[in-house]
Parts: sequence; C-alpha cells; structure tokens
Amino acid sequence: MPVTHVPVTIPDAATYTVDAQDSGLVHYLPDLTADIVISLPTPVAGLWFEFVALAAIDAQDWQLDSGADANYFLGGLLYVDDAPAADSVAPDGNSNSKVNVLTPEAGTRVRCECHNGTNWVLSGVVASANAPTYADQ
Repeated sequence: MPVTHVPVTIPDAATYTVDAQDSGLVHYLPDLTADIVISLPTPVAGLWFEFVALAAIDAQDWQLDSGADANYFLGGLLYVDDAPAADSVAPDGNSNSKVNVLTPEAGTRVRCECHNGTNWVLSGVVASANAPTYADQ
C-alpha cells in the first residue's frame, strides 16, 4: 500500500515556517545545533500540526509562534520532568501567541490545532528538565 502522507522533517535551522498544505502531517525535529523559531501559518479552522523531538536530549529550544497576539494559544501541555513529576502548563488564554519548549527530550510531542479560524489549541507532552513557557509578541 503506498504512503499518501509523508511526514515533514524540519531542517536544522534557526527558523522554519510551517506550510498550511502540510496540515495533518507530523513534523519531526532533528538534534538541532541552535534554537529554532517555528512560525505557524495563518490560522484556518481545521488546520493541525504535530511537532515531535527525534533527539534523546536536545540542548536547543523550540519556539512555536502564531505571529500575532490575536491568534493566541489555548489548551496546554503536560510537562514531565526528570524528578519524575508531571504538571499541566497553560497559556493565559487571551494573548500568549508564543510557546517555548525548552530543552526537549525524546518523547516530546506537541500538537497545534486551529478550531475556530483564530486561535491555536495546544496539546501534548513536553519531556524536559525545564517547563514550557508562554509569551506575547
């Protein structure tokens, strides 16, 4: 049976812009040599993307950027640290348009879904010694 949906491998680069036509595809992040800013496309209801860490432990950070505070994040991420302990980490729900995934380890999987044409809903697990953080533009 032929594969119809080929996953995306994000290059080892400082920036990456997600293509709306890659909605529904998993985006794999390699063992990065520098932090990366991942810019999401203009929100359209029904778009979704997943970002998965390939490295066992990556000293580099990911930042998912919606591009505008009006396109803020909802939902949240389950953060699992080395203790082991787990906690839910959520944006403010009114303007946080950037999420920082700090030093992700293998098992990190973040999903962004646009449910209403304006906002991105986060879900997933961040395995790291550092909790995710949120910021405005």
